[in-house]
Amino acid sequence: MRFVLTQLANGRQFILVSTDGSLSGPEVIAAYGLRFKIELTFRTLIHLLGGFAYRFWLKAMTPAPRWPKTLKLADYPESVQAQILTKVEALERFVNLNAIALGVLQVLALELPTLVWSNFPRWFRTLPNHGYPSERIVQLALQYQAQEVFPKSPPTLLLPKFLAAKLGPQNPPDSLPLSA
Repeated sequence: MRFVLTQLANGRQFILVSTDGSLSGPEVIAAYGLRFKIELTFRTLIHLLGGFAYRFWLKAMTPAPRWPKTLKLADYPESVQAQILTKVEALERFVNLNAIALGVLQVLALELPTLVWSNFPRWFRTLPNHGYPSERIVQLALQYQAQEVFPKSPPTLLLPKFLAAKLGPQNPPDSLPLSA
């Protein structure tokens, strides 16, 4: 094991541990930096967008009384295997679309901060010193603008049609409260 002593710019000290003895001290620090970025991305995907809130359940699968010790695809009949593979593909698409949505929010925050702040529907006592909005701020600004954009959308746009079909005639897209 390799122990790396490091210090942040603010003076806070850390001891990092690596089981890969071939890594140098700066490489261990870089690896930890990437690890924290990945963890922050997962946390944002989970808490802001619900990126892992997909339910993996099939009626064709028999319920287990407790968590199974092994999950082998070969233990299920071929018809159920095909359904499981389709479900796994849907899960992967769901997570990937959420990651893309998070990327779009981040790009909007970095490229159009003034526009985002001007469309933010709430009041902030103090703005961040750097001036960039968070992903949550961008999400709220987009939700606020959606109430104005949907009624003006061209009739050929698929999103209002999709929402109307999912929500039914009692809740058209322009009557939705879009707050999270």
